[in-house]
Amino acid sequence: MKIARSFTKFALAAALTTLSMAAAAQVTLRFGHANSPGEVAYDLYQEFANNVNKKSNGQLNIRVFPSEQLGKEVDLLQQLKSGALDISTPSMPTLNIMVPAFEMPSAPFLWKDWKEAEAVIRGAAMEPIWTELKDKHNIVPLTKIWYWGWRNFTFTSKEVRKPEDMAGLKVRVPESPIWVEMVRGFGAAPTPIPFGEVYTALQQKTVDGQENPIPTIFSRKFYEVQGVLTMSRHMLQNNTLLINKASMAKLKPELQKLLIDEAEAASAINTQKQQALEVSMLEDIRKSGKTKIIADPDRDAFAAKMQAVYPKLEARWGTENWKRVRAEIDRIRAAK
Repeated sequence: MKIARSFTKFALAAALTTLSMAAAAQVTLRFGHANSPGEVAYDLYQEFANNVNKKSNGQLNIRVFPSEQLGKEVDLLQQLKSGALDISTPSMPTLNIMVPAFEMPSAPFLWKDWKEAEAVIRGAAMEPIWTELKDKHNIVPLTKIWYWGWRNFTFTSKEVRKPEDMAGLKVRVPESPIWVEMVRGFGAAPTPIPFGEVYTALQQKTVDGQENPIPTIFSRKFYEVQGVLTMSRHMLQNNTLLINKASMAKLKPELQKLLIDEAEAASAINTQKQQALEVSMLEDIRKSGKTKIIADPDRDAFAAKMQAVYPKLEARWGTENWKRVRAEIDRIRAAK
């Protein structure tokens, strides 16, 4: 009996030790983002977190804080840098507050198609920019790609088909130099307004128009208070999925790989879904009868206006950075 009791005590002690070690090994990462229910990214970010937790056998837990619970996009980015937050998903233009060259992939009329853009963003031409983000701001990518869509203009009533049609119009833009200079280059008045206030500003006619990807225009119901949608496809929006460098470094290599693999898998699903939504939601806007869709604006005329704008932005981005990206685009096009 004594032997049995001793064995039982030993087994219990061993079990407790194993549980203790497992608890100590578990890591929880805080993931803050700005997306709301009903948006593709909202569901995919939670799915990403669930998959990481499941596939790590509970070693790595990601706690998701959606819908700006921890702050707006810029606030989340600053928390990411400091380590107060582990993971977040800023757009590439938002990263300009740390590395201005991250605006380059959003340069108006830069890309012919998404495949071209993705190849450059992932490739060697952008690598020095990612390195600067890591070395100066303690942030590294889990995935460099989170497709958001081609941005298009909407207007209250003015049918805009060429840049001259925008003369004197007040157009809501994010508070970022690339948007301000672009809209100014088209002859309109750039008017920065926080994203959460855009619908009201359009409804009250505080501004004459705005620009966003089709899924945003639809899900945020901007088309309900805008009579014209001009399919300018003037700018590509790509977001990212980033992690604090120290948060990544403290993980075992196999958990680091799991995070990256799951981020890339979620990114691929997101691209497929967002591109499908660009088509289906545009059709829903058309069927609503609330908005006239101008499918064939003079994109060449709009693009020509940017030739005077690029030099102003190049000074922010760094001449060598801009030359390197443009050279890579030329190389890709020549290879086709």
